[in-house]
Amino acid sequence: MASILIFDSSAINRRFVASLLRKHGHDVLHVGDAAQALTLLRLERPDLLITDVSAPDIDGCRFVMQTRCQPGFPRPRVLIQAPAAVEAEARALAHAIGASFVVKPTNPELLLTVVNAALGEPPPPEISPVEGMAIDVLVQPIVRLARRVAERSAQLEVARTALDLEIRKRIWAEQDLMRANLRLQDQAMRDAVTGLHNRRFLEESLVHEEIRAKRHGHALVIMMIDVDHFKEINDTLGHVAADGILRSVGECMLAASRGEDIVARYGGDEFAVMMANASEETACRRAELIRERVHSLEVGSDGDQLGPVTLSVGIAMLPVHGDTAEAVLRAADDALLRSKQEGRNRIVVSPWAADRPLGDARSGPP
Repeated sequence: MASILIFDSSAINRRFVASLLRKHGHDVLHVGDAAQALTLLRLERPDLLITDVSAPDIDGCRFVMQTRCQPGFPRPRVLIQAPAAVEAEARALAHAIGASFVVKPTNPELLLTVVNAALGEPPPPEISPVEGMAIDVLVQPIVRLARRVAERSAQLEVARTALDLEIRKRIWAEQDLMRANLRLQDQAMRDAVTGLHNRRFLEESLVHEEIRAKRHGHALVIMMIDVDHFKEINDTLGHVAADGILRSVGECMLAASRGEDIVARYGGDEFAVMMANASEETACRRAELIRERVHSLEVGSDGDQLGPVTLSVGIAMLPVHGDTAEAVLRAADDALLRSKQEGRNRIVVSPWAADRPLGDARSGPP
């Protein structure tokens, strides 16, 4: 384990280097001020000094020469860092003062290799004032160039940061716009009163579900559901209360349906449920569950109850009752009509199929 002092005006760079070296067992101190660096150098007498060729108050090379020209002052091994733009000049300068060199920034593996090599070198000799003056002549143009490079790099970093922020703002704006469009699209496919899907969504979904059902050989069930005597409810309670009943019916339908089912308000007091990959038995049980839940709704105002809400349901299936989803929808609507004609409050399966005459019906109250 070696003791290492890092003198670098860049807090980010020196913290990165310090963290890396500490992970490999070294005792590390780091500062960004020249006076503090001199004090720590005198008190701690580190094995290695890592410094930058350019700094705001004093560059690393002049800092090294100050320590080398003072008799009896600690003379640690030195590692000079510099940007790639002045690599050739800084490498020659490091050689002139007996220091190691590494490009800044560098990858961790290379930095550790250079640090280990620098620690293996013998302690550097003192520099006479005359040698210091000669080296100072070489230092000045390199330091000026390095500072210009650093300033330019800082300007580029500011520009990159501003560009990155602008890009993020545009991405956020596009995401907000996309979410707004999705909300508008969803609203266009929703019924304003019940919040269920609307007729347009159901009819568009019919095409996709028909293709999927035929591809996988699955049945496709369509229920058409009508609220019995809804006009009387509307005339008695008014539109606001009637809309509330429609919402309650929709909630019952959603609660009694499978997650993959499509529940829609088809229009007026008529609803539809589309069930993919479901048997006739499953559809009838589901329809009965919906009918029972709606039947338990309390309808009335000012303590006067109008009686239970009942439903008429018509059911048809692909491919049993039609070769296309549109034909099945018509068959379910015909079954709904028959349900109402037979007295309402009942579930009727389509009375005809593609492979049997129209009169062969399966129907009746639940």
